[in-house]
Amino acid sequence: MNPIGDFYRSDLRTGLKIVFTCLVIGILSAAPLWLVATFGPEGTTPTALALVAMFGTIFAGLGAVIGTVWLIIELIFIRK
Repeated sequence: MNPIGDFYRSDLRTGLKIVFTCLVIGILSAAPLWLVATFGPEGTTPTALALVAMFGTIFAGLGAVIGTVWLIIELIFIRK
């Protein structure tokens, strides 16, 4: 089995899985813009990469908030 499948099938709380997944999505959506800004040619504006980074980090942030709320509800109401 692959490690990603093992992670999602583990006994870890669902809220933590959501938060971790959203943080990875946010990093992966911002990484191309960071790489182009660091190593790319001077004077270019990577508009498409900027849009991907912007919307990716917004959705990842919203997902992290949802995962945090889910985790708090899990910790309060569901005892494992």
